[in-house]
Amino acid sequence: MLKDMKFIFRLMGKNKGRYFTLLPIWCIIGSFIDISLSYALKLLTDFFLYKNNENILIMVLVFSGTIVTSIFFCVFFHLHNKVKEDILRDIRIMTFREVQKLPSSYFKSTHSGDLVSKFNADTQSVITVFGEFENITESIISLFLRIPFVLILDFRFGAILLGFSAITGVLNALFIKPLREKHKVILENKAALSKEASETVTGFTAVRMFSLSSYLRSKFEKSVQDNFDSGWKAAKTYTLQRGLNGIIWNSSNFLTTILGCVFVIKGTLQAGNYMAISTSNGIGWSVSNLISALPNLQKAFAGSNRLKQLYDENKEPDLYDIEGTDSDMGIQLLDVSFAYNENGNAEENSHNQFRISGLSLEIEKGKTLALVGDSGGGKSTIAKLLLGLFKVDDGKIQINGKSYKDYSLEQLRSETGYVPQDAYIFNGTIRENIKYGKTDASEGEIVNAAVLANAHEFIIDQPNGYETYVGERGIRLSGGQRQRIAIARAIIKNPSILLLDEATSSLDSESEKMIQEALDRFMRGKTSIVIAHRLSTIMNADRICYIKDGSVAEEGTHSELLAKKGLYHELYYREFAQNAI
Repeated sequence: MLKDMKFIFRLMGKNKGRYFTLLPIWCIIGSFIDISLSYALKLLTDFFLYKNNENILIMVLVFSGTIVTSIFFCVFFHLHNKVKEDILRDIRIMTFREVQKLPSSYFKSTHSGDLVSKFNADTQSVITVFGEFENITESIISLFLRIPFVLILDFRFGAILLGFSAITGVLNALFIKPLREKHKVILENKAALSKEASETVTGFTAVRMFSLSSYLRSKFEKSVQDNFDSGWKAAKTYTLQRGLNGIIWNSSNFLTTILGCVFVIKGTLQAGNYMAISTSNGIGWSVSNLISALPNLQKAFAGSNRLKQLYDENKEPDLYDIEGTDSDMGIQLLDVSFAYNENGNAEENSHNQFRISGLSLEIEKGKTLALVGDSGGGKSTIAKLLLGLFKVDDGKIQINGKSYKDYSLEQLRSETGYVPQDAYIFNGTIRENIKYGKTDASEGEIVNAAVLANAHEFIIDQPNGYETYVGERGIRLSGGQRQRIAIARAIIKNPSILLLDEATSSLDSESEKMIQEALDRFMRGKTSIVIAHRLSTIMNADRICYIKDGSVAEEGTHSELLAKKGLYHELYYREFAQNAI
């Protein structure tokens, strides 16, 4: 529990001081009000039974004091809630920032549904921790103030009440660990359920194309059943806990009432003291609240632990300490080595799925280098290494005449325009998607970028023009339209380096032609690496590298490589030449 609380304190940040100052203040005031009302009830009872007129003045003063302190209670309670809302706001912001710092390998090995679950359910668990922590603090302060008050009124009767409370506390302590473990399983099953639902929604086209509705429905129903089973197991344990609490609580009330009446009749307990002790719910409420809060706190910690795992993940550094080559090339890689395993995590071991070893290539500033080769050879991996999505294990990299380590990853990416095969389109308007390339772009810059990307005409034909909503992942647009918006987004960024990862593949010939025209204009004067399948793009490149098994197998111009009659010659006549006929 100490480790759990340490993480919660970490999340509270600069607001810890205010939170832990205000919390005990309103708890103490609230307990003082409860004790004052109990004492006023004692005075009132003694007045009616024993005709003690002096009690009237004291009772009025006590009651007036409770009204004044109630005002202070409202003020401090309000200030405390404001601080708590500040903390919750900061936690959400911090969690989002932590996600932004995660390396690419994390997203490659973690399902988006699980990540969303941590954003929602696990963040909510932290909110629950605060609520239960307040219940515990309020209960403990109430007990510390109420117990001396009860023992002073009547030590014997107060001790009996405390004895029943202690039995209840010991019993509930036995349920803390089982409830925590069961709630941890519940959260894991909720995350799995979120994954199944996410897959069905985001992949609905494939679901219908391959008639997967029944299969995925059965998987989803199994996840729902697992979720139900884990929830039911926890509910049975919680029901047992509540049942035993009820038995002990009702039994203690019954027995203390009988004993109190016996003591009053025998004259060993004043009636006013009995009323003050038994009718107030101070100790009973505090114990009940405390024993309920402890298992609830354990359940909440199960969720905060999952959030802690997110915070404890290795984060992407600000920059990679990769030496340069001291050249003035636009891009140069020298003896670069890199490996990643089947989960997409960069590692160095003999079981890696893919490895780049001794890769060397270069391109002058303002020139174009085409990367060709069979699928799985490492072309896209090279682009991701240049973007800093993964860190090379060994070798040197020079970018625009500067060492790779002289760039922060943010600077490196700001100078690089990347257009992949299936560019991501955000759920928003066309204008917003283009502006993601330059968030402070003017209207003229947005339109100009769209024109250069051959996107302006289809945009103005949309019902709301640039204000047209494109849907999740741009589902309301065709593949060619999405690619042109992605190109416009790269154009408005105006980077010095371009990385085009088969940006025109999987498109119809008309869309491909329009996109290629836009790319040709965009590439002029920029250092470009093109992972290409289109013959004209390859032939127009200043240099061509054939990538095989993570290394450069052949390098040269189009004519030079054809003359070698090697791998490029084979690829050309197998794929490109047929497309040129």
